[in-house]
Amino acid sequence: DSSFLAAAHRSFMDLKAAITGRDDQAALDEVERGETHLRDKYETALRDTELSTTARAAIERAYQSVASGHERARAMSSTAS
Repeated sequence: DSSFLAAAHRSFMDLKAAITGRDDQAALDEVERGETHLRDKYETALRDTELSTTARAAIERAYQSVASGHERARAMSSTAS
């Protein structure tokens, strides 16, 4: 949806500014924030009781990937600070 695209754009711009400024911690924090946003969107989608079995399976697979990325981003951010 448009709010998701707007949030993704803001996150990209924040990440770009962090990288351009060469602030590693800020860049890692932005990556973690983006991963958190994606994870939350997938969790919302998984609460949809009207999903077909095929759609639910696809969303669950994608969610697992996003959740794993979120944990990696959190670990990198906490070890860098």
